Amino acid sequence: MRLGIVSGVLWSVGAGLTGGELIRYLALDLGAAGFSFGFILAMPALAGLLRMGTPAVIRWTGSAKRACLAAHAAASTLLLLLLPAVGQVERPSAVVSLVGLLCATHVLSAVGIAAYWTWWGDIVPRRIRGRYFGRVQIWQLIALIPTLWAFGRFTDLWLARHARSPWSTYLQGYAIPNGIGAGLLLLSLVPLALVPATRSLPRSRFDRWSSLWLPLTDRRFRRFLIFHGWFSMANGLTQAAQTIFGKLVLHLGVGDMALMGNTMRGGQIAYTGWAGPFSDRFGNRPVLVLSQWFVGLAMLFYLFASPGPAWRVWLPIGAYICWSAYAGHNVCLPNLALKLAPDEHRAAYLAAHEAVGAVAYAMASGISGFLAIRTVEYAEAVWQLHGAASYAPIFLAGLALRLAGVVFAAKIREPASRSWGDILRTWTARPSANPEPVSLAARAKE
Repeated sequence: MRLGIVSGVLWSVGAGLTGGELIRYLALDLGAAGFSFGFILAMPALAGLLRMGTPAVIRWTGSAKRACLAAHAAASTLLLLLLPAVGQVERPSAVVSLVGLLCATHVLSAVGIAAYWTWWGDIVPRRIRGRYFGRVQIWQLIALIPTLWAFGRFTDLWLARHARSPWSTYLQGYAIPNGIGAGLLLLSLVPLALVPATRSLPRSRFDRWSSLWLPLTDRRFRRFLIFHGWFSMANGLTQAAQTIFGKLVLHLGVGDMALMGNTMRGGQIAYTGWAGPFSDRFGNRPVLVLSQWFVGLAMLFYLFASPGPAWRVWLPIGAYICWSAYAGHNVCLPNLALKLAPDEHRAAYLAAHEAVGAVAYAMASGISGFLAIRTVEYAEAVWQLHGAASYAPIFLAGLALRLAGVVFAAKIREPASRSWGDILRTWTARPSANPEPVSLAARAKE
């Protein structure tokens, strides 16, 4: 379990340097816009649909451990070898090359993640999963806070210094952090290789294609999938608008976005310290309900942000503080999937859980670039909204959709889970100020 924490820290830093704002800003500099930028956001998640085949990969490799290590090693190697080549291609072709590279690497890493959760469900005892996964996330955030900010500032300074340099030199500001990130992803596999394999999938009557549909026929698990799908869709719908708004309207750099992200990660450390033990005691559902409220209300800060006074430029930092509540999702979503999945079909259930979220996010983010442009154009032409105000309609839609996710979270059926009403009654219950005296004989009898 300690090796899992070490691996998780290395993996999260590597994933942070090979994705997120670095990749999005790179796509914008390569000329991606509208549908093409939406595809940059959507294709990796859509490729994750193939993780439904994870049970077959585990059977083919012989264990979940082998499937996890092989898939992650292939994805990291591909990223390390091919990403520098993207900068050598002309801009129109570079966008297509970037989409293809991200698609291939995310197909492999998606299979690796699903295999990892199948394997790690056997490593971590059920009674402490919330606390353990919470502790892993805390250490990941501690490592991410300085690393992402430092490399974000590096990218900003490099791009400013080489703005008039050859195109390939300019793009090294993105390629260097991504290359280091890919190396860390490979390094994260070393601790995992020392952990024993625990699960191979025997053949059963649910073999092959029938196992893919089994999670969808489980009514209790289906409610969980509906929430995860809605949550992912609501997040993806505003991704392009948030990135374009930050770069082109508020003129925030990669380092500025990393600084905002660090406020979220700092809040997640505190939130995770509460969410892990709380979910073990009262269930994952109440944590998801509360977290979804905070995640939804975050969009209010984007609604009032503008490139005017400095305090309004930095107003989205309030959204990132609210997004600290994503820590509850990061802990409880995989924990709840493990809890609801039958042990003998865990790989199929976890693959379905990951695939539904990926498809929902891909569909929403795929149209988000086009939607952002059309919404701004319509707001300017019809409603006479200009500048930052023209993004208000799409941010309002994101606010409404995220808050609607609270309803779907409340409908999840989790064994031994408590409602917030029961939890509050437990906390507010107090013994009588003047209890009736009880004799020693009565106590002895009890």
